[in-house]
Amino acid sequence: MAFVPLKSTLGRILRNHNIRDLEEIKIFSAWNDIAGERMAAHTRPTNISNRILYVEVDDPLWLSQLKYMKQEIVDKINIRIKTDLFKDVRFFLKSTS
Repeated sequence: MAFVPLKSTLGRILRNHNIRDLEEIKIFSAWNDIAGERMAAHTRPTNISNRILYVEVDDPLWLSQLKYMKQEIVDKINIRIKTDLFKDVRFFLKSTS
């Protein structure tokens, strides 16, 4: 049985989940640092699709506030992980069902 390099296997798995850049997945572990303790308590990144980061928010007031803070969050991602990694960040309210 031939060995397959882990890098190629991981790359294939990530492409199947629409993750084109390995840097994208760093957002999940770096979110608390990027968002800050207070914001991270109410938010979490849930999905990446076509370079769009989706962030779940647990409260309508936070959802409203985050729309005004979007550029600040993008700037922190650019500094912490990589510039122009995501073409957009979209916030949505957590489903209560």
